[in-house]
Amino acid sequence: MKIVVAALSAVWLTTQAFSAEVVPAIDPSAPVVSSTPRPGDQPDGVPLNMLSGRDLPLSRTQRQSVALSKQWMTTRTPPAVGDNGVVIFTYGAALPTVVCSPLHVCDVALEPGETINDIHNGDRVRWRVYPAITGSGPAKTTHLIIKATDSALTTNLNISTDRRTYVIQLVSRREDWMPLISFAYPEDPQAQWSQYQEAQAKKAEATTLATGENIATLDFNFHMTGDHVSWRPVRIYSTGSKTYVQFPASIAHGDLPTLVALGSHDKAEQLVNYRMVGDRFEVDKLLTHAALIRGVGRQQERVDILYDGKP
Repeated sequence: MKIVVAALSAVWLTTQAFSAEVVPAIDPSAPVVSSTPRPGDQPDGVPLNMLSGRDLPLSRTQRQSVALSKQWMTTRTPPAVGDNGVVIFTYGAALPTVVCSPLHVCDVALEPGETINDIHNGDRVRWRVYPAITGSGPAKTTHLIIKATDSALTTNLNISTDRRTYVIQLVSRREDWMPLISFAYPEDPQAQWSQYQEAQAKKAEATTLATGENIATLDFNFHMTGDHVSWRPVRIYSTGSKTYVQFPASIAHGDLPTLVALGSHDKAEQLVNYRMVGDRFEVDKLLTHAALIRGVGRQQERVDILYDGKP
């Protein structure tokens, strides 16, 4: 078996020898070609020909569109500097440019809690982009670790997330680089104000009765004694000048009790001005002692109201 394999290998090698092209000798007078990669070359020094050398004509609308894009890309909106030397770009204000060096990595941090859906790298051959994550929970932050394989390169990076789309220009130089990059988001302050206003609205809703009174300004220092009847009030409170007696919703299907004020000493019944407003009695004074009475004789139902505060 080994003899057969060796024989077949010899036949293949002989065939390749006869089919190989003859390599011409090096001409000593020919110019020396440098093996150092040039801008636009691939890492192995082979020219990267991406252009045909021709351009298609543009219509007026197309030229205007290109001009608008160039205007945005050339807008001079300087970044800010944050802790640890982080370069902070304002999202959407202009085209952010990240400068990297072949011997260093650049770290682009997204907004905490933001996750990446897609990444499109304009030059995947000479630019490397890797994911990284810091933190956990709501503070979990996605990072893009960017590395250039050569200097004098430029391309762009398109990042789609669950919140927005980033367009970043990448430039490589031999020594210049930006270690840390992040973004400031103009919508953040507005979102915080919206959250604040929403929280205030919920607080107001939770502290305001259906009649419009603020609970914080009301006096609830009342208690009740007497019969535990179906129409027994659910809430009694005062604004200082008026007293409100709120009944359960079932009161709409039965007879209303009669309200009488009671003297502080002789407990004598006294007439008091009041009216039914919605599901409650609105009384034109602060009640210190009163009674709600419905029916007569043995069928009479009674609930006493007593004020525990200071008139």
